[in-house]
Amino acid sequence: MTKGVLGMMLCVLTLSGCGLIYTNVSIPRAYRSATSGDVPNGKTDTSVTGEACNQSVLFLVAWGNGGYAAAVKNALRDQPSNAMLYDVTADTRAQSVLFGLYTRFCTIISGKVAHL
Repeated sequence: MTKGVLGMMLCVLTLSGCGLIYTNVSIPRAYRSATSGDVPNGKTDTSVTGEACNQSVLFLVAWGNGGYAAAVKNALRDQPSNAMLYDVTADTRAQSVLFGLYTRFCTIISGKVAHL
């Protein structure tokens, strides 16, 4: 009985696509944003990137703010308060080491900056 349960768990872990020792994957996400036709844009609009992450250790302690809002705030940190992003892309990056004993999930936002 125990061997069957362990064999089933090993099969599920092996076929799930996650790396048992190390995982480093990037996943595109959907994010509705303004386009260049929706905002007053200029030829000097710059591109920016922001990242926000959650981390955990030993399945016991987790910290961070890996949401869209935190990533957008990080992307616009050097911009004036009237700036907004358009043509936004959003991705997720997941990293895991040693069966998930340390994990890190990040949301990465990239876009162009318009000044209203």
